[in-house]
Amino acid sequence: MKRFLLVLMFLFSATNVRAQLKEYDHAYDIDLKEEIPLVWRLEKEYRKVNDDYDWKYDYNWRLPSAFNYKFKQNIKDFGSIEKRFESADEEDILNDLRHLPKAYYPYIGPMLHNIPGLSGKVLDLPGIKETKNKFPDKIASRFKDMPDIEFASPELYIFISPYFWGEDLQSLEYPQIYDQQPEYLPNIRISPKFITYLHNKVNIDNYFNGNNPPQPSMGVRNYYATKETPLSGADVRAFIESLAELKKFRLQKDYEIRLMMLDSIIQYWDEKKGINSQVAYYKNVVNPCQSIARKVKWAGLQNEFQKYIGKQAFGVDDWAYTCDKVIKAYRLASMPRAFVASLRLAKHGYFYSNPPQDYTEKEKEQLRNYLEALIRMYETNQDDVDTVRPFFYELQEKLVDLDTAFLGTPIILP
Repeated sequence: MKRFLLVLMFLFSATNVRAQLKEYDHAYDIDLKEEIPLVWRLEKEYRKVNDDYDWKYDYNWRLPSAFNYKFKQNIKDFGSIEKRFESADEEDILNDLRHLPKAYYPYIGPMLHNIPGLSGKVLDLPGIKETKNKFPDKIASRFKDMPDIEFASPELYIFISPYFWGEDLQSLEYPQIYDQQPEYLPNIRISPKFITYLHNKVNIDNYFNGNNPPQPSMGVRNYYATKETPLSGADVRAFIESLAELKKFRLQKDYEIRLMMLDSIIQYWDEKKGINSQVAYYKNVVNPCQSIARKVKWAGLQNEFQKYIGKQAFGVDDWAYTCDKVIKAYRLASMPRAFVASLRLAKHGYFYSNPPQDYTEKEKEQLRNYLEALIRMYETNQDDVDTVRPFFYELQEKLVDLDTAFLGTPIILP
């Protein structure tokens, strides 16, 4: 629930992020040489800590032969309690709601009223309280003639709002959270001499639509690659050839489900070691391939995984390092120049000082973690980008075959 509201904030709020960023050089690193704990014991501990749910009923193959009477009674008692309990996320949810335009409340409120255990402090918030069991008055034009749309689940209301489809955006009033008007960078004029210089240095005919891109320089294949090993065209080619084998690995037995279920256990382990929960979560996005290799090791599938990637002479670790370097260079090469410029501004501290006045210290920390992770997602070097660029369209075509998340880990998330 909390994550859903955070996504809404980033999608729809116009927050001027000027919090001072510190660059945590190793905050999102993944140690592929770590000592792996006893996973079964850690999983048992995790379930005990999260004992508000009976895990026996999580998947159909875990269903017991006889229904658990105690579990039945707990569910019955919980359903008959009208009192709302205080939620650990209560203040976070309230802050998230305050940062959203009130025009969104009719599309969020009915869903909040359906969440068991949510406290009255949230549900009695002006604008949320009035939405209980109420279908929104305004919906997107494409849904107005849809039969029985009023019977849609409240969880879907946000997707039928006109704002979600870009309609009536001018009516949105965002909360005033700035202590001063944001400063804007001055316009930059490009010198005509610089354009002439570029024409002399770059053969523009090579970049017309329909022209074949220059052939990549393959270079030397780097076996036993580390984080610091430079990327060569031969490395990229080997990684691309390994993608078909990764698809085969995913289809074996229950590998995908086993690795997906490890995400929460590994994050719990990182948090036990003192790693911030947000940082532990963002590791999967910053270094997705190292995250996959880590899960493979935790699941005891290292030798099995090796059979597939070994066809391209990869080991598990150097495949992970090579893959992450290719992915980060691919991400950066696919981004518009304006986005790349924004990343550079963030990295050099232009989004600093004077955070929104109503942000709590916890929200400021969350925002810093988010921006630091965003910077690290695209952390690469020009040589790697130049090496990957000739393979761009091939990567674009073949990475999509893995879906946006491979074995539960997002790979091509922009």
